[in-house]
Amino acid sequence: MFSIAPGREGAAPRLSLSGPRLLRKTVKEKTERICETTPGKLGPRTACLLVAAVSGALGIPGLCSAQVQLPTVNLGLTNFEDGFAVPGWFLQEFPDYYNADELKDSQGTTVPGLNHLTAISTTTHVVYISQQQFMGGWLAVEALQPWVDLDVLANGTSSTVRGLGDLTVGAGLQWAPKKIGSGVFVHRFVLDVGAPTGRYSDRQPVNVGNNLVVVDPYYALTYEPGKLELSARLHYLWNSVNHEPFAGSGANSVQPGQAFHMNYSASYEMITNVRIGFNGYWLQQLTDNKVNDINVPYSLERTVGLGAGIQFFSGRDTWIHLNGYKETNVRNRPQGATVTLRFSRAIPSARTQP
Repeated sequence: MFSIAPGREGAAPRLSLSGPRLLRKTVKEKTERICETTPGKLGPRTACLLVAAVSGALGIPGLCSAQVQLPTVNLGLTNFEDGFAVPGWFLQEFPDYYNADELKDSQGTTVPGLNHLTAISTTTHVVYISQQQFMGGWLAVEALQPWVDLDVLANGTSSTVRGLGDLTVGAGLQWAPKKIGSGVFVHRFVLDVGAPTGRYSDRQPVNVGNNLVVVDPYYALTYEPGKLELSARLHYLWNSVNHEPFAGSGANSVQPGQAFHMNYSASYEMITNVRIGFNGYWLQQLTDNKVNDINVPYSLERTVGLGAGIQFFSGRDTWIHLNGYKETNVRNRPQGATVTLRFSRAIPSARTQP
């Protein structure tokens, strides 16, 4: 909460009939003034999950060190043959390792100082696709539950947290494969919603939970002509308001901006049941973050991950994927590398042949 009188920061507001209106106006003006910045300087956002006190160690003043960051999303977790699925159960586990020792500002310049982020996580993914059809597709539901171990170091200020992240649930449609030209086309649409169930405290500068609602629908597609396949998954991200940001930030509310992100891949079956190929991801934030409902300029995040991967199919409805990514063209985030190991198991209730 703020306690400000006009022209006297830190003093209690005078009580009058216009007091509440005057206080709101003063808070708004202070938020706008503090969050002003210039291109090329360290912006109000430093990195996803590098927040509040950690940001303060990097020299970000006042309100701009409030806990405002895009939530963790699917960046490279899904890739080869992503569009395929049939009625029945589909189970996946995603162990993931991310390491970054560079922090980029709004111009892509490395932030000086000793900055390091390490995240070790695993996500459990459960899908059920029914044989009930709607609009030509099978009705499907899914749930994802991550567990995260996060270690952040910024200019000598360190913070470590581990625990369950936010639960994501979704529903949508999976369409059966169809012949198009010389190949097979298959696609899926799912509306995913993340609930604020993860570990979160407004007394901690770093959290694995977001304390807000995330809406992140996606459209996945695969085209497979012979041994070659091309896949993509396109998301649009919207975030609600966090009314309990880090207490040390001085903010009453924060809201991450909206963003587009996608995964893309191309692979080739080199030998029977073994695919090798290229995989990548791209995230671009489209609208500014907000502190106390005021836009924070130069806060848009961006990252591009490029790498390679391999997929093994056991021939018994089991897959193993290993994919790596190196990040580039980063703005207002850490820049690092990630490795994902994915185990997938299908339990079909009906076989669907292309």
